[in-house]
Amino acid sequence: MYIQGRRSDIEMKKKILFIVNYYTPYVSGLTEVVHLLAEKLVDKGYEVTVLCQNHDSKNLPDTEIINGVQIVRARIIAKISKGMLSLDFVYKAVKMSKKFDVINLHAPMLELGIITSLIKNKRPIVTYHCDIDLEKNFLNTLIKWCMNMSNSSGMKNAHKILVSTLDYAYHSKLLPKYSEKLLEVHTPIKVYYPIVTSNENLKKKIGFCGRIVMEKGVDVLIKAFKIIKEDRNDVELIIGGDYMNIPGGSIYPELYNYIHSNKIDDIKFLGKIPEDEMNLFYSSLSVFVLPSINPLEAFGMVQVEAMLCGIPVVASDLYGVRTIVKNTGMGLTHHKGDENDLASCIIEVLDNPSRYIKPREQISKIYSTEKYVSDCEICFNEVINH
Repeated sequence: MYIQGRRSDIEMKKKILFIVNYYTPYVSGLTEVVHLLAEKLVDKGYEVTVLCQNHDSKNLPDTEIINGVQIVRARIIAKISKGMLSLDFVYKAVKMSKKFDVINLHAPMLELGIITSLIKNKRPIVTYHCDIDLEKNFLNTLIKWCMNMSNSSGMKNAHKILVSTLDYAYHSKLLPKYSEKLLEVHTPIKVYYPIVTSNENLKKKIGFCGRIVMEKGVDVLIKAFKIIKEDRNDVELIIGGDYMNIPGGSIYPELYNYIHSNKIDDIKFLGKIPEDEMNLFYSSLSVFVLPSINPLEAFGMVQVEAMLCGIPVVASDLYGVRTIVKNTGMGLTHHKGDENDLASCIIEVLDNPSRYIKPREQISKIYSTEKYVSDCEICFNEVINH
């Protein structure tokens, strides 16, 4: 029964809208950040909606609710390179924004400039994940120029800009001139626990997990593994990650040809690893490797996931990515794109694991979903209270 002067629970809920190009079931570091944050905020009593583009309209509905999060998918006109073109996305973003207390857009995003210019009065918050870096050709050069112009405009219109590390932000092509708006909020982390695994062949497992695309540097890892195999036979390389359903295309065919032409043994491609098997995957490794080669990798959540399972890491020395090993002491960094340096770092960790294994509690004090959600809430509540 309604009592005069008392608002219902539904009326009292603060409403948050996330605007992002891709969302679950598509898997990437960016989508994982949004969906972990969205679901945690639902648990804390917020009303959360995600507006994204429908990257798979044959199999995904226009609207649905997943774990309490309302998802609205905009129709797309065409797919271009790794992105999509959608006028419906812009229309829905502007229309829906009027009904929400907080608008959080996740960039890079082609539409960022125009959307933020039309909703400036809502004090939009932009979470900036990474700079754009595409293979060089005329189309990609044009796309990159348009993206940078739009994202720069979006930063200008933003109330705050959330970044995973200031290390990355200060070396970004776009962010340094907006330094007064920057706020470092470390990425949310999926919680995995170490489990006991069997090792029937007694080989030390070198692991990678991520999309099998150019920027991840999987080719560099395979070349490094070839170098390692020249001196020892007690290792194998385990590569997890989708190599079939990848916007812009997977480099799996090139990797497959390289492996077979060089007759490299002991490499396994697992494909997309089911969520309930990730604990097993991480725990089975001797070392986890993140060999990313360009600024599309700005943090590397998988590094922390591996560390939480007690597995040391070798990561490239990219801005942002390098900070995790530096802050935890749980691994080494190698020169990006340098297979010889990568091989040396992997061998060092394999031969001296105790130097690089730290207590789980030490890692979770620095990186956790709870801390990320709390930091975001502080920023969101500033907008709500204003």
